[in-house]
Amino acid sequence: MQPPQDHRPFKLRLLLECARTPFTAATFGPRTSIFTQGDACDSVMHIEAGLVRLVVSAPSGKEAVCGLLGAGAFLGEDALGGQPFRRETATAMVATDVVVVAKALMIRLLRTEPAIADRFLAHVLQREARLEADLADQLLHSSEQRLARTLLVLAACGDRRGRRWALPDVSQELIAEMVGTTRSRVNVFMAKFRKLGFLEEDGDRLRVTPSLLRVVDDGVDVSNTEQPRTLVGR
Repeated sequence: MQPPQDHRPFKLRLLLECARTPFTAATFGPRTSIFTQGDACDSVMHIEAGLVRLVVSAPSGKEAVCGLLGAGAFLGEDALGGQPFRRETATAMVATDVVVVAKALMIRLLRTEPAIADRFLAHVLQREARLEADLADQLLHSSEQRLARTLLVLAACGDRRGRRWALPDVSQELIAEMVGTTRSRVNVFMAKFRKLGFLEEDGDRLRVTPSLLRVVDDGVDVSNTEQPRTLVGR
């Protein structure tokens, strides 16, 4: 699934204040654009809270979801490689808080602040691992397995100390785009996941259960599964 993550608190805002580096903070509501493909690539952002979807658009109008970033991730780091324009559109999926640092200041910080440089390097390595995993997921796994992985990412299940993880308020149409299938199939799969005990209703929210981890981690194929008892529990 996701690469191991460092769950120690990382407060970029505090480090910036200690280094007396100017920055701005911004809050974006659900489904609000943070930046658009083609915008000037002049800053780097750090996600303090929330969830961001990255989408690439072709001239033909076709779009592809190329990433989901949560709290602790950097955003717009292409600016540091000399990219003049944003190559993706970043949209907040839930209420999202970011810290924005100008490109030139971020380059200086990476040279002078080891704590920031270490965390940024960890982010880049994790992002690379995620991209490889996403590609393998699309090529090798069934739609149900891809849906399972998408739900785990949306619910931020990288930290496995919890027992249930709440899903954000995201439409099935959007989930279908991420999985690479249709909304109707996502609807059928979600109903099946409820039956198998992978998802539980909690009022008006859905929660992911630990049993869904097996679909991704152990490669369990649920396409022909009828008996939940073969999958629930670890």
